[in-house]
Amino acid sequence: MFLEKKLQYSDILEKLAEVLDITPSQYKAAVERYEAVGRWLSKEDSPLAQFNPVIYPQGSFRLGTVIKPITGEDEFDIDLVCLLETNCKDHTQEEVKGMVGDRLKENDTYKKMLDEEGRRCWTLIYAESTKFHMDILPSIPDECNWLIQQGVPFAFAENAISITDNKAPNYRYKSEYWAKSNPKGYAEWFKEQMKVILNERKQTFSEKHQMSIEQVQDYEVKTPLQRAIQLLKRHRDLMFKDDENRPISIIITTLAARSYANESNIYDALVGILDRMPNYIETKEINGKQVKWVVNPVNPLENFADKWEYEQQKEKNFYKWLAQAKKDILEAINEIGLDKIAERLKAPFGERAVNEAMNRFGNSLRETRESGKLFMASGTGMLGNEGKTKVQNHTFYGSKE
Repeated sequence: MFLEKKLQYSDILEKLAEVLDITPSQYKAAVERYEAVGRWLSKEDSPLAQFNPVIYPQGSFRLGTVIKPITGEDEFDIDLVCLLETNCKDHTQEEVKGMVGDRLKENDTYKKMLDEEGRRCWTLIYAESTKFHMDILPSIPDECNWLIQQGVPFAFAENAISITDNKAPNYRYKSEYWAKSNPKGYAEWFKEQMKVILNERKQTFSEKHQMSIEQVQDYEVKTPLQRAIQLLKRHRDLMFKDDENRPISIIITTLAARSYANESNIYDALVGILDRMPNYIETKEINGKQVKWVVNPVNPLENFADKWEYEQQKEKNFYKWLAQAKKDILEAINEIGLDKIAERLKAPFGERAVNEAMNRFGNSLRETRESGKLFMASGTGMLGNEGKTKVQNHTFYGSKE
């Protein structure tokens, strides 16, 4: 009985994550636009051409965990890296950042779209109809031996970069001391955490669409890990709104990925993730003090929770959020009736998103029913005290658990 109920509830959570996600058409449009920026930067007559500039996405857009803003508008950010093949001996951070900005300003369209210069990035604000903007981070390759010495596999370490930061004391001087990052290496590590299910989903997708598995793009399938992170981030957003002490996405994403055990559905994934997250928060002794540490998997020297030591409300809020997420997400399955489940989910995820998710869930049930397939076994326990409930004007039968 509980198995069918769990799978149904997991399907509801799947539909909810779909509502929060950007659409495939939005994804493709974003890719087309950042590839166009890359072509402009690397064009033969570009001053940057000699540095073989490469544009690639980073952050949630690359990881497949991006979500729409709470407003429900189809607005989202695209975080990009612009990698130039040069080094810190030949150019200062100011020069590298300036070259990228100057080239963007040479394009009449991009010049109009440029926002004020940011600390690390150049930002292109697209027309309101497209609902997104791009943050372009100028960078250069970083020497990776120091990461390998720290135990980071070469496949991750080789993607390390040095990034510009106009607040750095050596911003205008040639120096080997640049801020470090490795978004591509992190993305590869992230993919590794879900590779079993990712490959299974790709195989299923390829068979359905009669194509080779190699032709399936990562964005065309979603794993329970990616969906779980989307739900957890939205739960965080609604719980803390604009509170500057709210749990940050990189901590949620990293702990979730470490906690994921390739569960095949979202509900089981969330149960495991929310239960195991604290196991991956270390305590280290630093200068005689006990410090909480959420390690960057592609840079063991970086602590994603470094601010917890000095801003203790951030740590308190993380554990407060974790307890509330367990209560809001995992206990909803105990409700009897789709209407009660929906009501239970509206506060933590938003009424509009939940209503849309339930509509999609109802449509999928109707389509399955009309196809003549048996979708529900009796005893799911989700269909109400009277053994039936109305979804999308169709009646579906079950029995009380």
